[in-house]
Amino acid sequence: MNPCKQVKRNQERPRTEAPKLDELRTFIEWLSAHGGQRLVIALMAEFASLAGSRRAEFLQLTLPQIDSEGSVIRLMRAKQHGGIKRAESVTISSAMEDLVARLRALPRPDGNLFVFTTQDGNPYTESGFNSTWQRSMAQALEDGVVARRFTFHDLRAYYTTQHKAQYGALPELHADAKTTAKVYDRSRISVRRGLG
Repeated sequence: MNPCKQVKRNQERPRTEAPKLDELRTFIEWLSAHGGQRLVIALMAEFASLAGSRRAEFLQLTLPQIDSEGSVIRLMRAKQHGGIKRAESVTISSAMEDLVARLRALPRPDGNLFVFTTQDGNPYTESGFNSTWQRSMAQALEDGVVARRFTFHDLRAYYTTQHKAQYGALPELHADAKTTAKVYDRSRISVRRGLG
């Protein structure tokens, strides 16, 4: 007999908030002003908000993956299903081009091709990133820079919501568009046309 059959499952509820544009901009500017590793975290947050990528998809991002001539950033989707690998191409917009220029200007050891590096020139680990993000968010709350805590994953929701507002459709983040709508669309207003 399986004892787990008698355990009631926890119902998961997706988060319902995404950072607002001015709130995110203020937080990124505050992080950038501190310099050092907080600047790198700020650039990661800006990248996530412009590209909609998961952190796992760009922690190991290298400079050759950024093709400014072709106006595209090439990534691999982090969650692969059925053994099928899926590449993603993120179009470089004017805002992303500005970010790419700042990323290329970051100091890094000779021969190091990683975009987001620690003080040692190594790419961030998941735990290293998380501790820096959590400390930064706690300090920003204490200093009154942000009014409420948001997670780095909320930046993917921010991207989705902004994409829908700007282009009128949800971005392709999952194989099933319903998953994107359920998990990441944090729009507060539904828009539909009236009959003519």
